[in-house]
Amino acid sequence: MSIYVDPDELALTAVEITTTPPPPADLVVWAERNIVFGKESPFPGPFRRDTVPQLPRILEVLSPEHPTPTVTIRGAAQIFKTTVGQIFIGGRMDIDPCDIGYVHPSHDNAIRWARRKWKVMRKQSAALRRIFGEQKSRDSTDTTLYQETRDGRGSLQVSGANSPASLSMVSWPAQVQDDLSKWGVNDAGDPEAQSDSRSASFEWRKVLKISTPLREKTCRITRNFKKGTQEWWHVPCPHCSHYQPLRWENFLAALDPKDPDSAHFTCVACGEKIERRHKRDILRRGRYVAENPGAREVSIQASRAEMPNYDWAEIAAKWLEVQGDPKAEQVYFNDWWGLPYETAGEAPPWEMIRNRANGVDENGCDIPDAPTYQRGRIPVGGLIIACGADCQGDRVEVHFKAFGENLRRWTIDYVVIPHFIGTEDARSALDKLLLRTFPDEFGNLRPIDMFAIDGNAYTKDVFAWAKRHPWTKVIVVRGAKSDIAPPLALTKTERKADGSVRKAQKRFYNVGVSGLKSSFYEVLSRADPLARCYCGYPTGLDDEFYRQMTAEKRIVETDKKTGFPRAYWSKEHERNEVLDTELYAEAAAIRCGWYSHTAESWSALRAEREKIVEKGQQDLFDPGVIAFSAHVERPTSAEPTAPSRTRGRRVLSRGI
Repeated sequence: MSIYVDPDELALTAVEITTTPPPPADLVVWAERNIVFGKESPFPGPFRRDTVPQLPRILEVLSPEHPTPTVTIRGAAQIFKTTVGQIFIGGRMDIDPCDIGYVHPSHDNAIRWARRKWKVMRKQSAALRRIFGEQKSRDSTDTTLYQETRDGRGSLQVSGANSPASLSMVSWPAQVQDDLSKWGVNDAGDPEAQSDSRSASFEWRKVLKISTPLREKTCRITRNFKKGTQEWWHVPCPHCSHYQPLRWENFLAALDPKDPDSAHFTCVACGEKIERRHKRDILRRGRYVAENPGAREVSIQASRAEMPNYDWAEIAAKWLEVQGDPKAEQVYFNDWWGLPYETAGEAPPWEMIRNRANGVDENGCDIPDAPTYQRGRIPVGGLIIACGADCQGDRVEVHFKAFGENLRRWTIDYVVIPHFIGTEDARSALDKLLLRTFPDEFGNLRPIDMFAIDGNAYTKDVFAWAKRHPWTKVIVVRGAKSDIAPPLALTKTERKADGSVRKAQKRFYNVGVSGLKSSFYEVLSRADPLARCYCGYPTGLDDEFYRQMTAEKRIVETDKKTGFPRAYWSKEHERNEVLDTELYAEAAAIRCGWYSHTAESWSALRAEREKIVEKGQQDLFDPGVIAFSAHVERPTSAEPTAPSRTRGRRVLSRGI
C-alpha cells in the first residue's frame, strides 16, 4: 500500500516543528525529575523543592527565560551554593545546551571539584548519564577539565582563575564563578574581569557568581552582592505573621550566654519570640525580598540560620566558643552567617600599650595594683615558650614570648644579636639562645619549645644555621601577604641555591602575616589579663619597642591596573622588626599546638609546667642560664635611655 503526502503540508509541518519554541526552561522541574542526592548530602534522595525552600527562586532566575544576566549568591559555607551551580549546569545542558565554563580559584580547586562533586552528580543523575555518557571515556572530549555532550551541542570547561590561559580564547553563554572571594590576581590581571569577558558578547548570557564572603573592603562576592537586588529570605512571625529576615543582630540581642539552647529571634513587629520549634514552618512559608529592587542583576544572601539542617542552638554555641578571637570570629561570620568581616587595620596608640605594661596612667602616675610583671620572667599562664627571629643585614632580632590558654600571650624578653646571620658569631649566639631558660612564678626554669626564624631574606644563610638543630625545635618561616593565606602552612617545595626546586623539608612554613596582623591589632588594646586573646608586656621595654610593634597600617585602594580594591600593609614607622618577630613567635606557638589545644590538654600542660618548686631546688648550673648570663649586657634601669637603634632591648656582646 502506498502512502501519499502532500509536499506543501509536509513542508509546513517541518517549519512548524523547527520554529515552535521549546517549553519554558524550568530548572526546578528538571531537578525534581533528574537529581538524586547520595548519602554524602544532608538531604539524601530525590530533589524536592520544599526541602530547601530558597532554591526555587534561585533556579527561577537562573533559567534562560529570566532577563537577569548575572545571579550572585553570597552565603554561608556548606549550604546549597555549589549544588545550585551543578543543577544549573546539568539543567542547562539538557534544556538549552551550550558551552559552559565553571571557574574555581585555582587549578587544584578545579580538579578537586570535578573529581569529588561533579563526577558524583554525573553518576547519580540518569539525565546527566544520558547527556555525557554512562562513564568517562578516554578521548579528548571527556577529560577531567573538559567534557562535551554526546551530541556535541554543549560542553563544560572547568578552569582555575589563577591561569590566564584557561580564561582566554573561549566563549561561554553560561558560566559559574565559584568561591569568588578567594580569587586573586593572576599574571594577566583581574581574573574576574577576564572570566566576565568570556560571556560578555552574549545578550542572553547567564553568569552565576557564588561564594562565602571574606573581608568586607576587598571581598569580590560582597561587591557583586551590593550591585544586585540584595534579596534576603523573609519569614513570617508565628504570632503576628509579619515578614522579616533572620538577621545576626536580632539573634545576638536575644542570646543568653548561660543558655545557648534557648537561642531564638524576636519579632520586630510584635516583640514575641520566634523559637526553633517554629523554624520548619516559617522557613517553608518564607520568600525573598529585595532591598535594592531596581537593580538589573539579582543578588541573594543566605545564612545557616535559614537552613533546615542547622540548629539555632548550635549556631549560638559556636558564637560563644569563638567570641573574642578575631580570627575565629571572622570564620564564624563568613561560614555561618554568610557575612563579610573586617578586623582592625591599624594598631591602638603605642603609648597606651606602653603605659599599661609599666602600670602607669596617661600622665605617668602609678596605678595601684596594676597587673605588671618583670622582664625575663614567665607570667602565670604562659605554658608554651616560643621565639620569633628576624634577620637584617647587620643583626638578628629575637623575640621571646609565652603563650597560654584562651589565646593569651606575653612578651618575655627581646634580644638583638649585632651580627649578620651568615657569620659564625651570629650562629653561635643563636645556638646559645636556644639553650636559654626562663624562670616562672612557681620556681621553675623553663626552656624554649619552638624557634621560628625568618627565611625570606638571606635564605641560604638562615637554612645553614637552622639545619644545625632538629626541625622539631627550629623552623624557617616566610610571610605570605595574601589576606586569605592560612596562619601557618608547610611549604610543598623550596628553591635550592642553584635555582632548582626540590620537595620541601619539614621545617619551612608560610605564615599568613596579613591576617595575623589584623587579629593582633584587634586585641592589642585589651586591658584585662584574663580576657581572651590578652597581650601582655613586661616593664622596662623602651618606646622604640612599642613604636615598632604598632608600626603598620592596612591600606585599601583601587588597583589602577585591575580596577579592583586591593589591600596592603604600609609602615607608619621606619622600622617594624618587633611586629615581625611577634608574628613569627606566634607561628612557632601555632606549630606547638597553641590553636589546637583543648581545655583538657591545657590542664595537663599546666600540671606539668607550673608545678611549685621548693626554694633551693632550681638547677643553678642550668647550661641555658650560664650561657645567657655570661654574654648579655643587661640594662641597669627601666628608665628611658639615650636613643639608639637597639635601645630597650638586650644586646649580645661580640664575645659570644
